[in-house]
Amino acid sequence: MTPGYIIRKFYRALRVVYFKSAKNYSHVVTTFKFWLNGVSFNSDFTGYGIPILDINMKGKFSIGKKFWFNSGKYHAMGGRQQQCYFVVAAGGELSIGDYVGCTSVAFICHDKIKIGNHVKIGINTVIYDTDFHSLYAEARNDIPERLDGLRTKPVIIKDGAFIGGHTTILKGVTIGKNSIVGAGSVVFQSIPDEQIWAGNPAVYIRDTYKMELEVCSR
Repeated sequence: MTPGYIIRKFYRALRVVYFKSAKNYSHVVTTFKFWLNGVSFNSDFTGYGIPILDINMKGKFSIGKKFWFNSGKYHAMGGRQQQCYFVVAAGGELSIGDYVGCTSVAFICHDKIKIGNHVKIGINTVIYDTDFHSLYAEARNDIPERLDGLRTKPVIIKDGAFIGGHTTILKGVTIGKNSIVGAGSVVFQSIPDEQIWAGNPAVYIRDTYKMELEVCSR
């Protein structure tokens, strides 16, 4: 074995040690942050990296069984990686079901965001249930800015949905059961069960069963 090979093996071994220790460190720190923010959660979650949390005292955030997340540039090497953001304003309710996985996401909840069971959410996806700013120019441009006409609507993602990376999901949207959203999509209208949508704005592509038939026929 050459010296270069030995050095590379040593480097790879260090990476293994780092990622194993990071998993344990992430779990301890994230558990403490969940507790500080009043999150209802199960201790069986798996986290790589530390999420950002801002849960208002009058907001609610709950997480189901076997939740896993990747947060930050060393644990989400898919490009445009960031820490996970979980933000709940006063009166907001963010709930994540069982067996949900996500990477470098941002969930901003002013009203209600509900994510079902067995949902997979790709890297850099953002979910907003609010416009953030008024749609009325007079209010928006006032100093200080007024929130007259600010609109919020619940976002629902049903069981088994798969959200491709770099997707933006806007207020009032429901993603149907087992539906798929293509990477890079902007979703501002609801998607029925068992369908594939993609694009900006996201449009219907086909039913999921047609994709399954194609796979089986190969």
